Amino acid sequence: MTHRNGFLLFISSCLSGCGQMYQGYMKRGLSLLLAFCLVIFVSTYFYLGTLALFLPVVWLYAFFDSYALRSQLAAGTAPEDAFLFGLDDMDSQRLGALLRKRHSLIGWGLVAVGAYMLYDMLLDQLGGLFFGWFGEWLYGLLRYGLPRLVITVLVILLGLWFIRGPRGKASIDDDIPPFAPPASSAAGASAADPAEAAAGDAASERSAAVNAPEGEEARRDEQP
Repeated sequence: MTHRNGFLLFISSCLSGCGQMYQGYMKRGLSLLLAFCLVIFVSTYFYLGTLALFLPVVWLYAFFDSYALRSQLAAGTAPEDAFLFGLDDMDSQRLGALLRKRHSLIGWGLVAVGAYMLYDMLLDQLGGLFFGWFGEWLYGLLRYGLPRLVITVLVILLGLWFIRGPRGKASIDDDIPPFAPPASSAAGASAADPAEAAAGDAASERSAAVNAPEGEEARRDEQP
């Protein structure tokens, strides 16, 4: 195993995910780098400064994970390279199934993103029409306050939905009666004796009539 330079590892670990990539773990490092960039994009594009508090968490995890990975590589116990945050499970078949099941939800999400981008472009073009302190206040409300308000409401609704949980239909097991163990073999045999005895007698009579000798049938016919 080739040992990596400690100084270069430190330099690369200062950028989230690059320490993992430096040691050959491309999928693991790419996952951390995407998570770091995604938090930056969402917090800046939607003006959600509170979301930026997660940046140190992602960065510290990536930094110390690179050194933990170095120790595992030295000990020969390092895991296989894989995507984090469930990205490794999103193969083509599962992604296709997700798109088929949630196509309407994904479509509405794309429509919402496109509508916001159009809304932002229109405000940029109409920014010169807002004059005075009231115009500046109204422009700031429409440009920054309203999108933050909408996202905040959506986050609250999503949290309430998780607290309540999905309301599924009643389980099929509720309609199934409780299991009753069968009666013992002796009790079942005694309970079925009358019917089985009658059926057996009828079958024996039919068998005797069919298998009776021809002489006995002739004698019965000659009798008055």
